[in-house]
Amino acid sequence: MLEKEPDLLTRKQDQHLFQTSKSKILELIHDGLILARNIAGRYKREKSDLVDFIKYSAYWN
Repeated sequence: MLEKEPDLLTRKQDQHLFQTSKSKILELIHDGLILARNIAGRYKREKSDLVDFIKYSAYWN
């Protein structure tokens, strides 16, 4: 899953992967559903954290 994606993902990459809006991705981050780190004023996620969210989150059910 996501083999072609870099190890560190940006919000825009998340939007593309989830096919959703900027506001929805930011909502998931601020609600703590997606782990994110603020690096130089930009949210970034480790790919492994995003895979875990997809696999284990009740959000999708």
